[in-house]
Order: sequence, then structure tokens, then C-alpha cells
Amino acid sequence: MLQRKERRWLYLTLEDVKEIGSQMNTETVWHEALVDPMMVTSTRLSGTKMDFDFEDGCSFSYEFMDERHLKWQTNDGRKGEEIYNCAPAPGYDDIIFVHHYQSLEIPGCVDLVIDFERGYAFMIDASLGHPENPREVWRHLRFGKIRGAETKGEAPCFTDDLTGKAIRWRHPGTNSEGIKYIFSSCNYYTYAMKYKDAGTCWMATNPADYIKFRDDLYICSVIEERQTGVQLVMMMNLTMLTDIQTEFGLGGPNEKCSYLETFMRSGREGIWDKMETDLFNY
Repeated sequence: MLQRKERRWLYLTLEDVKEIGSQMNTETVWHEALVDPMMVTSTRLSGTKMDFDFEDGCSFSYEFMDERHLKWQTNDGRKGEEIYNCAPAPGYDDIIFVHHYQSLEIPGCVDLVIDFERGYAFMIDASLGHPENPREVWRHLRFGKIRGAETKGEAPCFTDDLTGKAIRWRHPGTNSEGIKYIFSSCNYYTYAMKYKDAGTCWMATNPADYIKFRDDLYICSVIEERQTGVQLVMMMNLTMLTDIQTEFGLGGPNEKCSYLETFMRSGREGIWDKMETDLFNY
């Protein structure tokens, strides 16, 4: 019978977070993720300049210098030059998903969805340094448009379409039983997994937001609150049952949080599953 895995996370002050961030830069924070075979890269944005205006009054300006380097600036004074990756949304070539680090004193990251077909934009503007626990990510979810574009059709919006559903995700070509996502409610998601070698299991429920882009294309945005504090963003095509996943936050051994990391991966394979989960026979 599987046992519950014991897991604890080190508390960090804001100064600890800044110090860890100072040891990284926009390239090294990706670690080996830039050569991950599961990362799809598009040249769609290379050589372009784009501006985005959001409903909360925030605006972002981008210069995509090539397929890997960009400059960004906001109307609140933030700016930087970063390594980025972008990829088409699964099944939708005219929706581009961008992910990049923010080289600031308190490190941040951006997940930006550009809908060229309909003219809309959606952004998750995230940062470490949560007031309650500085190691945790907090973020602003911004809905807006491509400046100068004509908008048409349904805009991205919050949704509870996924509530009551579950998907088990696996990386292709592996024998792993994968990780199970349970869309518990419109404000939370639950994940369940087991550690095969250790004979232990883990299950946790985290705050989540769900955004709808098309009838079968959704984003699930998660903060691992009171755990690692990382942000996970999954763009899921529920017809193809594949996704793009990004991550940003602090990693390393639980007893010594030692590094900052981010990644963008594509191509997991999903199967529909039931919400009920018997972890001891998982």
C-alpha cells in the first residue's frame, strides 16, 4: 500500500528571494529548458513590434528581435531585455503563446496569449514576493487586445466549463502513470501523483483560474500555495488532449531552496479520467 509522502517547504524572506534572483539572469534561469526536446519554438513573432492594451489600464510594448530575444516595456515603468519562447496554441496556428522571464529586482515572468485571428490578448503578469510568503508567486490576469487590431468573436473569459472533469497527463514515450489533474471547482484544481520508486503518493489542491479561448482551448493558471509557491500555466486543447505547460518559481531541495527556474514544454498526452482517486491503489 502506498504511503503519503512527507513534504515541507522552506520559508524565505523577501531578501532571500532577491538574493536568489540576483544569482540568475534571463538566460540561466531557463537552465536546460531551452534545449528540452519537448519545447516547441515558433518564428512567428521574430522581427516584429507589437503593443497590447489591457482593460485594467496596463499596456505592454514588445520588440521581438529574433526567435529567442525580446525587449519589453510597460506604461508603469518596468522594462527589460529577455530570452523568450513562443509556440502556436495546440490546434490553433493563429493563437501564439509567449513565455518570458522578467529581469527585475524581484524576479517575475509573463505568459502572453496573442489571438491574431480575433485581435484579443490575454496576459498573466507574475512576480515572486507574495506579501504573505515571499517565495510564492502572485500575479495579475489581464484581458485586452492587440493595439490597432480589429476585435471580433468571443473574447477570452473566465469560465467554469471544466469543473467536475479530470485528465491524466503523461509525457509521450514513457511508462509513467503520469499526473492526474482534477478540476475541482471554478477556483481550484487538484493534482494526484505517486512516487514509484519510493512507494509514496501525493495529492494537493491549489488555487486556480480557468480562461476560455475556444470551445476546446483553455488555460488553467495555478499557484502552488503553501507549497513550493511556483506558478504553473497549462494551455490545453481538449479535443486533441495535448497541452503547452509553463512554470516559474523557486526550486531545489525542500530544506535548501537553491535556485530559480522557468520552462515551457509542449506535447504531453492526456486521457479523460474520473474525478474519484484512490491514491492507495493508484
